[in-house]
Amino acid sequence: MRRRKRRGPASFDRLNAWYYEDAPGTVRPTIETIRRVENFEEVVKGLDETNARYEARRCLSCGNCFECDNCYGVCPDNAVIKLGPGNRFKFDCDYCKGCGLCAAECPCGAIDMVAEAI
Repeated sequence: MRRRKRRGPASFDRLNAWYYEDAPGTVRPTIETIRRVENFEEVVKGLDETNARYEARRCLSCGNCFECDNCYGVCPDNAVIKLGPGNRFKFDCDYCKGCGLCAAECPCGAIDMVAEAI
């Protein structure tokens, strides 16, 4: 089995942010100023399970494929092959003509178009 090379985060210009809906961040509860001097409680509280799940869903998955199937759906040459849940995709370069639709439609910037050495 071939190991995948670990990717760094994608820059904002590589993301298709319009795929994601705008959502405000969760406001974390804080202790009132007068109570801060009375005890050693945390000043800024953590998130409860509901808010933590909400925040996790806001993740843009920058540079990492989360199997949204956009590349699979837009490829006109059927060069994108599903490998099953959790295994992402394989690109069959024998069928790919290099149109770049897959990379353009990837919401998280996980696909790089690299010129082929001839």
